[in-house]
Amino acid sequence: MKKILLGTTGLVGAALLAASASAETPKVTVGGFIDFQAGFTSDDLDAAQRSQGFRNDSEVSIRVDGKSDSGLGYGAVIDLEADVSADVDGEGLNASRTYIYLDGGWGRFELGSNQGAAATMAIDADNIAVATGGINGAWTYFANPTGLPFLSTPELPGEHGSPFALGGETTDNNNKITYYSPRFSGFQVGVSYAPDFTDKGQVVTRTDVGASAGDVIDLGLNYQHTWDALSLGVAATGTWGDGDTGTEDISAWNLGAQLGYMGFSVAASYGDWNDSLRANGGTNDDSDYWTLGVAYNGGPFGVSATYITSDYGSGIAGGGDNDFDNLVLGADYKLAPGLTPYAELSFYDFDTAGAALDNEGTVFLVGTQLAF
Repeated sequence: MKKILLGTTGLVGAALLAASASAETPKVTVGGFIDFQAGFTSDDLDAAQRSQGFRNDSEVSIRVDGKSDSGLGYGAVIDLEADVSADVDGEGLNASRTYIYLDGGWGRFELGSNQGAAATMAIDADNIAVATGGINGAWTYFANPTGLPFLSTPELPGEHGSPFALGGETTDNNNKITYYSPRFSGFQVGVSYAPDFTDKGQVVTRTDVGASAGDVIDLGLNYQHTWDALSLGVAATGTWGDGDTGTEDISAWNLGAQLGYMGFSVAASYGDWNDSLRANGGTNDDSDYWTLGVAYNGGPFGVSATYITSDYGSGIAGGGDNDFDNLVLGADYKLAPGLTPYAELSFYDFDTAGAALDNEGTVFLVGTQLAF
């Protein structure tokens, strides 16, 4: 198949050739961020490990935005990984998201490797977290996993990735088509479809054997409204898919709400994985989590406290659950446009069903992010 490479000049040329159909030349904008973190860790599994470590995370985002004579909005987003190592979350070697969009008064379509409606429309405690994201933040890069499965972040299966890993996002940007409706009286609906749970970018496997799933559908419904200084958000999201041979179907959902007033915010959620992606015939497989958070943002300064507790079924009859708890305190300060130093303290506890690989510890992070 012929490959077409379009840089900025190529995009302008293509738009001029299609001038009869386009009211304005597509505009190309470049942005991104670079984030430096220093982490200090102490936990029960850190034998033969130094307590401190540095981490650098950089991304360059390219946006293309145009509009036709008929009012059709169209464009693309390419989020390039810009570090000197591969992405540790498994999002991709070159890019974390690449998709085309079409929008108008009828809503918006997104086509490509991107997050789905269950991730973008959900509400939970990390929505109000400052610094790196609280319970869904950067603590995972400095803590020790136990080697057993846990629900360590407040996410459904597609966004969470493997429960054996911390911070994995290998399926978050699988190839999908997503539609978002316009917002009517505060309500919006979103739906995504992915033929395969793991395929992304140029990968097309079509396999139906293994521990994955196909025909994956995300659904989201949320409501947002503001009354003077009071704001309310409520969301229901879910993910469903057909499990591969020998694997249970995906059937997971999340309910969340957020309330804000005069700079203060409180948010909470409950999520249920059921027995999504577990081996057929297992016992004690149901898994769930709930979150709670409070935050305050006053001008350039923000603080938050977020908490998650979860149970992951061990799959062993009478074996109990793998329980997880995490409390994260964070603060950040917008020192200059785009420049935000921050600090974050995480207290986590992995409690395994067999108690052989329990892990309790803390991670203290200080860092600075420059967004441009």
